[in-house]
Amino acid sequence: MRFSPRLTVAAVLAVLCVASPAHGQVIRGVVRSQSTARVLERVRLTALDRTGTVVGETTSDDRGEFLLRVNGKGQPFSLTVRRIGLEPSNTGEFTLTPTDTVDYELAIPEIAVVGDTVRITGMASVNETRYQEAVRRGWKIFSPAEVEKHRERATNVYDLLRWSGANSLVIPTRPTECVRSMRYLAGDRRNERCMVWVVDGQVLGPVPVLNPRDTYFMAILSASESALQYGEKAPWGAIVLYTRMNGDRIHP
Repeated sequence: MRFSPRLTVAAVLAVLCVASPAHGQVIRGVVRSQSTARVLERVRLTALDRTGTVVGETTSDDRGEFLLRVNGKGQPFSLTVRRIGLEPSNTGEFTLTPTDTVDYELAIPEIAVVGDTVRITGMASVNETRYQEAVRRGWKIFSPAEVEKHRERATNVYDLLRWSGANSLVIPTRPTECVRSMRYLAGDRRNERCMVWVVDGQVLGPVPVLNPRDTYFMAILSASESALQYGEKAPWGAIVLYTRMNGDRIHP
């Protein structure tokens, strides 16, 4: 990179007139864009000696001006320039006496800094969120991929349950009957206790009127799980079904 140093007459006079060693070496000036010459504010300037030790540091103000005091004890040093949106830059060496003051104009290339790749993903759909919640709760789930294999040829949701592998259920052959859990033996009065259908979060009842092609995913809840989730509306287990809606139609 290229810097544009300018030692002015005023700077020469300063070099000749400053006599107090307490102030050390001083560099003052302005930072500008190399391409547009506009002043650059909030640029960090760091003075480093040959060992890499920081011997002075400052920041340009809102007019691009800076005043840098260097405690270099007369040893050579260079400037490092840093700011977001600027190419990190270094000057050549300065060799000043312990009491020198000089004016210096820095012309810095404005080259955008390439950062790390950022991956942006859209928000999950409503049903994707519902599915992840069901997984988190540990429900027995028939995933969207599993449901998709069977829903187009199923004539009703009972077929969809049966073909998806709901082996823990007593699934009726007539759509007017309800689904029951296998845990209740035949002839036991508890066998009359029907599981309810919960569609898109709404408890509908024991006998569904649903189109299997609208199904996104299903989950089977035990009696304890359904009672905990839906209370007295679903005391004997539930079949939770979410429909393909709001952009969830994988294959319309």
